[in-house]
Amino acid sequence: MIQRRSVLLAGVIGLVAAAGGFEVSHVLADTSVPAVPAAAAASDAPLPSVVDVSPGALDNMDLHIAQAELRPVVRTVQTTGVVTFNDLRVAQLSPPARGRIQAIEVAVGQKVRAGERLALLDNFDLGETRSHIAAAQAALAQAGAEASTAQAAFRRAVELVRIGGLAQSELERRRAEVAAADAAIRTRQAELLQWQEEAERQMPAGSHDASDSTVASVIQGPASSRAQIIAPFDGIVHAIGAVPGELVDTSRQIFTLADLSTVWVQVDVAERDLGAIRTGQAVAISVDAYPGRSFTGRVAYIPDQIDPHSGTARVRCEVPNPDGALRANMFATASIEVPLGRSGVLVPDSALQDVNGDTVVFTPAGTGHFTWHVVHTGQHTGAFTELLDGLPGKIDVVGDGSFWLKAALMQSTIPGDG
Repeated sequence: MIQRRSVLLAGVIGLVAAAGGFEVSHVLADTSVPAVPAAAAASDAPLPSVVDVSPGALDNMDLHIAQAELRPVVRTVQTTGVVTFNDLRVAQLSPPARGRIQAIEVAVGQKVRAGERLALLDNFDLGETRSHIAAAQAALAQAGAEASTAQAAFRRAVELVRIGGLAQSELERRRAEVAAADAAIRTRQAELLQWQEEAERQMPAGSHDASDSTVASVIQGPASSRAQIIAPFDGIVHAIGAVPGELVDTSRQIFTLADLSTVWVQVDVAERDLGAIRTGQAVAISVDAYPGRSFTGRVAYIPDQIDPHSGTARVRCEVPNPDGALRANMFATASIEVPLGRSGVLVPDSALQDVNGDTVVFTPAGTGHFTWHVVHTGQHTGAFTELLDGLPGKIDVVGDGSFWLKAALMQSTIPGDG
């Protein structure tokens, strides 16, 4: 950053001099004497310790004052990666049973809610199962009627035995018939429950009966075979793998549904930085689609091995995405802040300027007066840089706009009109 600004210095000095806002007093050499190049004069002339700025020029500079503070020092690991789906929130939806697709009710990219119907299905297995349910219900009703008849016959036999009109052996036979009828009821109940459970397995969880009038107006086939494929959670339809009229079975993937409320960002971390990364550390994600916007997440997974060809490890970051701004396959830049376990004096990067090969910082010294200090820098932390020496903590420094003070300082060493 300092080097890029230095390239512009010569032009800025000319603009500053033209503004006439700085207190400098130099006399031009006689025109008959060969002129000394400005660069040579600037390198030989001593620099004043204070930069004085006139009120008018000070207003034009729009200087911003920041503060050098003692803060925890962190190292920023910056790398690149790709936005991907959260694999824990991606569903591959298949039909609950064999059948024919009657209607697809959503499109790729459409947002759906949990429980929303995605497709209508003429479910062959469900129709057969419901036939078995009907048969089991009829058998249970018949068993119940037979049990009622057996109970009535047994009660009659008890009365006849009491008055001597029926042998005891006949009473025992009728008692056995009652027991057999009760057993038949329990058997029919178990069969009915078995087929009902089979029907539930063939219908997706949370679905409603598909035999309503809306479905009946669309689907072809008997009402007993109508079924649906529904969304198990809120998400976006990522892919559709069938069209109306196709025969499908339980091995066929019809829909891919992705929940983008949380996404993964897979970033490549160099081996030299891998030891500093820990799960749970904060990560800031930026993408070209949203300049100036940062998405905050955390490191969720660090692999046990690195790629021997690239020398990097694919680290997974989990990033909340409530508005769906991040989309799969976006190129992303990730910044992971790694605490170094110590504190240091930090100043904004904009406060640092290069003057004759030294890094300097300007501090206010009264209205229109600024003192510059040579400093030595340490760790770069986000938009801040650590100062190893040259300034104490808790002191005001010039941040944005400090480049104009540098220009004024350098202009003061160039011969000009007195």
